[in-house]
Amino acid sequence: MHVAVIGAGTVGLTTAWYLRERGVEVSVFEMEKPANGASWGNAGQILPIKSVPLSEPGNLKYALKSFFKKNSPITAPNTLDANLISFFAHFIRNSTKKRHLLSANEMFQLGKSTFNEFAYLESHGVDTTRTIAPFTSAFSSRVSAHSMIAEFQRISKKSTEIDFEMLDGVELRKQEPLVEEHYDFGLQLNNQSYVNPPRLVSNLEASLQLLGVEIKIKSKVKNVVRLSGKTKVILENGKSQTFDAVVIATGAWLNRLTADHGVRMPVVAGIGYSMTVDVPHQTQGMLYFPEAHLATTNYGNRLRISTFMQMGDVEIPRDPKRQNRLQQIAQNVIPRADWSSVSEFWSGARPLSGDGKPLLGGTRTEGVYVNSGHGMWGITLAPVSGKLLADLITGQREIPNAFNPLR
Repeated sequence: MHVAVIGAGTVGLTTAWYLRERGVEVSVFEMEKPANGASWGNAGQILPIKSVPLSEPGNLKYALKSFFKKNSPITAPNTLDANLISFFAHFIRNSTKKRHLLSANEMFQLGKSTFNEFAYLESHGVDTTRTIAPFTSAFSSRVSAHSMIAEFQRISKKSTEIDFEMLDGVELRKQEPLVEEHYDFGLQLNNQSYVNPPRLVSNLEASLQLLGVEIKIKSKVKNVVRLSGKTKVILENGKSQTFDAVVIATGAWLNRLTADHGVRMPVVAGIGYSMTVDVPHQTQGMLYFPEAHLATTNYGNRLRISTFMQMGDVEIPRDPKRQNRLQQIAQNVIPRADWSSVSEFWSGARPLSGDGKPLLGGTRTEGVYVNSGHGMWGITLAPVSGKLLADLITGQREIPNAFNPLR
């Protein structure tokens, strides 16, 4: 059996790895180079408990208000096409309390083996760069933390694996010296993980090459068609190759290749921005400022800082003002960082599905599969998604219908 995987981000490469482990011959197609999209500059946080759909009532209200605010972390698209209109319709429909709780539970079930799968990759020679560390959120007051406390308490009723603690301002600053005096309450989620995203992708690529997987860079796929019992990948340069099956793992580019295969769930780009900076004190690992929508992660001896979501088509021009605004917000939140050392500005497209859940499984076309739409949780859910899809393709088990690409 020979399978093509289109897309060499974390999701595509882990899918290729699990397929190869099951004895499948694999070829990977990437339009630029591995980690060209969201996999390079994201926060690198492995937080299965936080991997919930964005489509929830609070986020809907916040997004609608943010669209009309200058310098908001979330910006409305400049233009609306049919795909974006469909996305917002799905998002609104799924932003009820009942639907969100159902979807959050489905995501929890999907992600609960995340750490086990990372450990499995590591035990088989893949250096994931993973570091076990707490995820700490800093709030101005306990009142501001109400929704996150409720979320953790809800999950704790379903799982004994969640370990979190509440910190007063003094203890918060003791644990995280970068936190300023006006932050008076903290929530610390213990035994989570983070990775160095560029190194993770590079190490996955190296592992696959050792396993005999061909990774074809600068190979942009124009179309995928089913002919005479085989699946053909057609490149933009006119070349083509035939396979037994194809996995489309192209992130925010997904809908460009799946429309002919019955996939109607819209996937749009949530453009994220990040940068790195020197700091006088390393965090414990991951430090989050929810009220500023600012996420930080240790990145070597520096700190990677990310925020913003510029919604729209995956190929919209990036807004340079977003980078300046990110630095302004970060300077206010973390004034003791060395702001003369800022570098590695990045922007990338996170694939957001209309209902906030990944698209994982087969399509209407035999031999054509999808693994995309993970939103901000692509790195967290990549190993479990890749394993599930590899099992489906090799006939070992089915995937929960909640993630059916044809839903």
